[in-house]
Amino acid sequence: MMKNQEGSISVFLAAVFLVFLLFISLCTEGIYLYVGKGKAMGACMAGLSHMRGNYQKELEETYHIFGMDHRYAEKAEADLVKKIEESLEGSQDTFHFQISTASLSDKTYLSEENGEVLKYQIRELMKYEMPADILSTWKEKWDKTAASGKDVGDIREEMEEDVQKAEEEAKEGEQEGENETKQEQEDPRKGFMEMLREGSIPLVMGKRKVSSGKIPIRYGKKDTQEEETWDFMKKENVEEQLKKTEKMSSAPSLADELPGILYSTRYFHFLTSKEKKEGIQYEVEYLIAGKDSEKENLGSVLWKMIHLRFPINALYVYQDAAKKKEAGMIASSILGITGIPPLVAAAKHLLLLALAYGESIIDVRNLAEGNKVPLVKSKTSWQLSFQGLAGLNCTRKTSKNGLSYEDYLVLLLAMQKEKEEKYVRMMDVMEDNIRKKDAGFRMDRCLTAWKVTVPIRMKRLAFGGMSLPFGTYTSWKFKRTASY
Repeated sequence: MMKNQEGSISVFLAAVFLVFLLFISLCTEGIYLYVGKGKAMGACMAGLSHMRGNYQKELEETYHIFGMDHRYAEKAEADLVKKIEESLEGSQDTFHFQISTASLSDKTYLSEENGEVLKYQIRELMKYEMPADILSTWKEKWDKTAASGKDVGDIREEMEEDVQKAEEEAKEGEQEGENETKQEQEDPRKGFMEMLREGSIPLVMGKRKVSSGKIPIRYGKKDTQEEETWDFMKKENVEEQLKKTEKMSSAPSLADELPGILYSTRYFHFLTSKEKKEGIQYEVEYLIAGKDSEKENLGSVLWKMIHLRFPINALYVYQDAAKKKEAGMIASSILGITGIPPLVAAAKHLLLLALAYGESIIDVRNLAEGNKVPLVKSKTSWQLSFQGLAGLNCTRKTSKNGLSYEDYLVLLLAMQKEKEEKYVRMMDVMEDNIRKKDAGFRMDRCLTAWKVTVPIRMKRLAFGGMSLPFGTYTSWKFKRTASY
């Protein structure tokens, strides 16, 4: 009886030992799998970092924008598997992995979302390059410019009131006999209008050489709108232009767009840039104007700068009593015996506005030569007289303080109605410049975000030679979303 009890105890202890051994095997297997998965995870993350490091170098060096070139993206999956295998097989341990393939999905390209992908990278970059007080500085400059644009409405109303008053006086016969004068001088507006019809390039640039290259528009939208020329011989035309000038003064969203605007003037070439480059010369001008010709882009921007300066100069002219009196005398003189009071009143205002417009052209000439122009004019900084209006002849004055050509580019970029357009036009310029070094480069095939999936198999440990109720290999998938 005693022997049977001893046999039962031996069987029981053997069973307990086997259960204990199974428990140890399961724990060891679990730890082994946990460590193995961690090792595989590290190898996959290292491979992913290697993949992200294969960005297009010229794009990053020139514009600090990241994108994976399509020629590397085509072999990125195989390269990722190779890097993971090298990392896993390089260590001397008991882990055995099988990596078959990798796949990239949910791809986002640099040219997608109408420039928003590029805009995101630019905003992230400019967080570190923009001074902390830059927004308040530019808001102050814009507020002064916008305020003058709104005051144009007051000028238009004053012109209407003067003409109506003159019409009433004419009907009452109060001006009878006062206009029996002979024509004493040529209307300076005639010569001035002849110069305006030549266009902004000869008007501002004179005989200076201007680039006549073409812009390869691929991503941006070509602007076909023609710049309108003011006609200071016609009151109705000027009134219409004044109404448009008032609309220009609406406040732009500087806070949201300032990073992209300052990026434009920092990383793209423009008329007064000091460094020389091949290819497109007026890059920022293209971002603003959107023409397919260098000359047209520059011409359009020069007109826009003239129109931006005009309200400020017009406001000064209308505050100068001497100039208003002189304009009235010239208006009476040039109309002679046909000097009907309403026509004289209208001519007076057209002369004042023409003088302000002419002064604006002189200002832009200074800007185009790299000089600064005072934001608000004074008696000492004013340049043009009525005598010099016909030929825009005057002694030009420069200023140490004020706004530069680059500053006015910033204001014009801020005034763009379609805010995203500058970003898609940036892509045209970036691609054209980089293709001069790398003919196969394409912005719309530069990968900026993707999801990577890597199936992984790892051989189990089989601790103690025990056969557990699992397969020989355990499988899982490494999944990550990567972006620049």
